[in-house]
Amino acid sequence: MPTRWLTARRVMWIVWPAFLAAAVAELVFFSLFDPFDLHFFGAPLEMSRESIYAMGFFGFWGLGIASSALTLFLETPPYGDTVGNATAGRDDAAL
Repeated sequence: MPTRWLTARRVMWIVWPAFLAAAVAELVFFSLFDPFDLHFFGAPLEMSRESIYAMGFFGFWGLGIASSALTLFLETPPYGDTVGNATAGRDDAAL
């Protein structure tokens, strides 16, 4: 498979779950809090309700992207280690 497709697949592994998590997080958050009751450093937000919803969604999406990217980074094996020889050198590999 070309490298371009692998990169696109990895990007989708990060972005799509983050999008779904952001949608759920926004629904839960804004069902509990009214956008006009929110304050930023003590000052009320002087924006429309839709703008606050959009900022909230993109904020939650950014957190989800960071979380998914960290998961993919930690899941990736170290250089030189591939899936085929991941059990090489382990005592329980023959079991």
